[in-house]
Amino acid sequence: MRWEYKLVTETLDADQLDAYGGDGWELVAVVSPGHFVLHYFFKRQLQG
Repeated sequence: MRWEYKLVTETLDADQLDAYGGDGWELVAVVSPGHFVLHYFFKRQLQG
């Protein structure tokens, strides 16, 4: 199984998270490298 990954460095709301999920992205981690900064890490299985 092969995966692709995405890093999002802007703050996401629930609707935006739902949109990523609808596109097949699974949220695997959220880290905060600084105050009021969030980084979201997603993965999804490669097709084909």
